[in-house]
Amino acid sequence: MNILTVGQKAAKAQAIAKIAAQQFAAQSFGQITMAGIAKQAGVSKGTLFNYFESKESLFMTLLLDGYCDYFDQVSQTIAARAVFTLTDFLKLLLDETAALITSHAELVRLNALRGPILEQGANLKQTVTHRQALYAANERLAQLVCDRIPTLTVSEVSQLLLVQSAVISGLMNLSGLDEFQKQPLVAVDFENFKVDLKQDAVATFKYYLLGRYPQVQLEEV
Repeated sequence: MNILTVGQKAAKAQAIAKIAAQQFAAQSFGQITMAGIAKQAGVSKGTLFNYFESKESLFMTLLLDGYCDYFDQVSQTIAARAVFTLTDFLKLLLDETAALITSHAELVRLNALRGPILEQGANLKQTVTHRQALYAANERLAQLVCDRIPTLTVSEVSQLLLVQSAVISGLMNLSGLDEFQKQPLVAVDFENFKVDLKQDAVATFKYYLLGRYPQVQLEEV
């Protein structure tokens, strides 16, 4: 009998998740099937379900692990700065808002699916395990910021990251009102329903930040 070690199982799960991520980059969540993922990953459908009991569990894991990696990347960026002030942090948050939308598009799309779709079918125990890892990554990032900017608290920084995510997801969920199933509704004029996700998300979050930190001048951010 071929019994995999814990490390081998983790590597196999990551390989499967990588295939799912590749498919999500090219298709919508509804178009993807577990059978299709299993075929591309070179495993049986039964084996796939041994790692992820549902499509929602698989993509929830992708989302949570993806944000863990993202938070660690931001931490590395901050750690490399010789000087890091409150203004620097607010500027970084706005830059990262744009970067999330342009460079981590699949992560943003997954985050918009979390509440209405992924949580409906994801495995609770698996979700909690990966969410604990995400919480730890969030805490590391927040503590790093507070070490550099003592006027901030870990709770405050964590809340700013949540607001950033909420702004992006909220606007993303509204960005298709002039379309139906990704096709423009050309027969009807919905011009004022159009959303420029990056531009509008950055602007909205900027207004929030400057309202919360009025001591930072608008032109500085």
